[in-house]
Formats: sequence, C-alpha cells, structure tokens
Amino acid sequence: MDQEMENKIIGTVYDAALDASLWPEVIRQIVEFTQSKTAVLTALDRLNPNYDFEHAFNIPQAGLDAYHDEQVRLIDMALHIPLWQQQGIGGVINQDLNRYAQLSNSDEFIFYEKCLKVTGISYIAGVLLDHGEYRWSVLGIHRASEQPAFAQEELDFLKRIGVHIRRALQIHKQLSFARIENKNLYRVLDAIKVGIILIDEKRTLYYANQRAQQLLEHSKIFEFDAQNRIFMARMYQQKFERLIQTTLLESRANTDDIGGVLAVNHHNGQQFMLTATPFSSIERFENLKDKNYAVLFISEVGQQYALATPYLKEIYTLSPRECEICELFVNGSNLEKIAVHCNLTLSSVRTYVKNIYGKLQCNSQAELLHKLMGMTINFEHVS
Repeated sequence: MDQEMENKIIGTVYDAALDASLWPEVIRQIVEFTQSKTAVLTALDRLNPNYDFEHAFNIPQAGLDAYHDEQVRLIDMALHIPLWQQQGIGGVINQDLNRYAQLSNSDEFIFYEKCLKVTGISYIAGVLLDHGEYRWSVLGIHRASEQPAFAQEELDFLKRIGVHIRRALQIHKQLSFARIENKNLYRVLDAIKVGIILIDEKRTLYYANQRAQQLLEHSKIFEFDAQNRIFMARMYQQKFERLIQTTLLESRANTDDIGGVLAVNHHNGQQFMLTATPFSSIERFENLKDKNYAVLFISEVGQQYALATPYLKEIYTLSPRECEICELFVNGSNLEKIAVHCNLTLSSVRTYVKNIYGKLQCNSQAELLHKLMGMTINFEHVS
C-alpha cells in the first residue's frame, strides 16, 4: 500500500484530535485509500457527552436511521459484540455478511434487511478503538458484494491506523473535558492535567502548558541547552530522538512507525510516560514559524486520578463539594485528611459521604471506590 498516502492520513488523524470537524475527512481518506464503499467512526463516552461523535461516509440517511433503531442496535450488539470482545481493543475483525441475506426469520436477516440492504454493503472490516463500561469506539469500513473481500494488507492497515486514532481520541477526550468551561485554545490546554509540549525538528521548545511547566520545573526529566533544545538522560536520548524524527513530515515518508510511547524512570524514583505524535495545525497557535513540529504528552505514573465531574453532576446530581470529596477519596485520602483539605469538620465530611452513598447507590467505601475508579478520565498512553 502507498506509504506516503498512509502517512498523510495519519497526519490528518492528529489534526482531527484538535479539530473534530476533520474526522469526516479522515474517514473519506480511509475509504478511498482502501477502495471501500462506506465507513463509520463512532466514539461514545457516557462520562463526557462533549466527547461523543458519529461520522459516516457515503452511508445514506436511511441506513443511519435504521442502525439507530433500538431493535437493530440490540441485534447488532448480540451478533457482533462477542467478536469485538474476542479481538480486544486494537483488534481487527473481518466479516462476509452476504450469508445474512440467506438466513430468513433470524436476527441476521433482520439486520441485513434493515441495515445492510439499504446501504448496499456485504463485507465489513473494523478496528475496536475503545471499550469499557461507559465508553465505546469503533471504526468500520465496508464494501459491496460486487467488490472483493478485504485482503490481509488492508486489515494490517486498519490495525496500524487504529493505534493513531486511539492516540488522537485520547487527545480529543482531554480537550473535550477542558472545553466545557474554556473556549480559547491556550486556556483549554492549560486546563488539561497532562503535560503538553510543542517542539520543532531541532527539539527546540516552543510551547508548554501549565502542567508541562510544572513537570519541567520539578521533575527535571528534560534538560535544555543554550538554544532551548530538549535533551533526556543518555539512556533515553536515542529512543527520544527516534520518536521525534518519526513524527516530522520529511521523515514520515520513510517509516510506518510514526511517533510512539516512551517509559522513563527518573533517577529520583519518579516514573513518567511520554507519547510523541505529529502536529501540523500550527495555524491554531499564534506567532509560530512555519516549521515541522512534534507534540509530546507527558504524565507521571501513579499520578492523581481525575474524575468525570460533569457526569457526576449531571447523572448523580453531585454538588461541586461532593465531587471534590470523591476526587480526594479516589486518590487515597481518608475522611480525616479530606476534612483537613476541605477545612471541614469530620462530622460534616461524614454527612457529605453519606449523601454521596445515597446518590451513587453505594453501601461501603470499597463499593464507592470501585464505582469512582470507573469514572476516571486520565490520559492513556497508547502503545
């Protein structure tokens, strides 16, 4: 397959992480690249409705309406969720659904009549991007019966592009949480709890959000020379340079391994994860010269958990103070520490916790912790 075109698609994927309106263009490029007929990208997260989207290419409205029918969705889940669970996140499925048309009086036949027939597709290939109690994300591409079935090289491409889409969705998720109360892009990036650093092809630092500035100041995982270029400890420098080079435009044409993840153990015992991705949407930042850039996302291993507070407020009607107490609790604070941190009496904290139990329908601290851990929104580094 055309490596240059694949790398162009990857660049658009990371642009879409910042600008969600570009996801339809990503899907169009994938359909044309794989010579498919239609495609759909779905990303849902009950913890954050601002994150949700569904984009389709070349699927008629009747087909989308049929897929959203409750009966069809239940059939789809019954028939296909087991396949996704078997493959796991990042796994690819490949199915010939022509046989569905022959299975009269069955769920398969209903799915064919209501969903496949109106769209005119028979072959489906897809990659599972995310799956959990509150979230679901998948990219599916489709071909008509007169087209050939998907070949292994096309399935391999889906697996590769899936890694980049998963990384881009992590960025999109963090931005969608921050955009709830912030509109300016710089303020949005400062609201994110993962460190974000923008560097050029010479590893010169051009931008660091507030969290990255804190990490740079206190952790010393990077060093800088007189030209403000970033360096890492000798044992990581070669891998770090490789990650940066593979994100840059002129280097991406010669590799199918773009960006990546680096685990860093600092001499003081701290551990960090670093994800490097391409970055080409420089028009979103003022006063940047027209160069090639890479963006680094950095977080501490064992960092404090952040909760989906908008979800807790909307679904469980938790107050801001109750959300604060939940976040302190999920990060290991006992009731006494919570009382000191919030400047409350222990009796008041117990009253708050009792109310939280009632709203989240929990009967113990262990049950509350388990439920809250499922509502964390931390940045995930996708290998």
